[in-house]
Amino acid sequence: MNKLIITLMTLVLTACGGGSGGSEGQSNPSAATSSSSNAAAPAPATTSTSTPTTAEQDTTDTGDTVVAQPQGEGMDSMDVDVAFDFRSNVAVEVTLSENVVSERAFINICKQGESITNADNCFLRAPLDSNGFTTQIQLPHADQKLKAEIWFYSTSKEPLVYNWEVDASQQTQTWVIN
Repeated sequence: MNKLIITLMTLVLTACGGGSGGSEGQSNPSAATSSSSNAAAPAPATTSTSTPTTAEQDTTDTGDTVVAQPQGEGMDSMDVDVAFDFRSNVAVEVTLSENVVSERAFINICKQGESITNADNCFLRAPLDSNGFTTQIQLPHADQKLKAEIWFYSTSKEPLVYNWEVDASQQTQTWVIN
């Protein structure tokens, strides 16, 4: 029964043209060499792609022929100010003051509201001591709220939790953990 289903699905996909990844942008040499006497050959299938109509096309006269140039497609259709650099990262200078911890600990700086066990949610994971540190992290503009959790190696102490978010009025973003 499973073999029959697999065989039928293969035939359906082959008949419908599925699984080949498409032929957009490829030439069809058999269509170019076929003549009118080859009436028994099936006509190539037409697909519904987003090609602009003649009302949406800009025509450019290049001597003898008129070349249709579609508008509104790809990067060519974008109007972007020259001063815009497409960067949305925000640099945050994180400073952990001296003596915040008096024993060995570990810090996680992650997206606020996300699990610290998922490494994709965290921007910094590092061991701590009483000396403190200063580091710079880059966070995507969309992730403007952070949470720092300082975990102690001894299980008798509860973790320290600090929250921070981007201050849009400041040119440089800093976070001092005291």
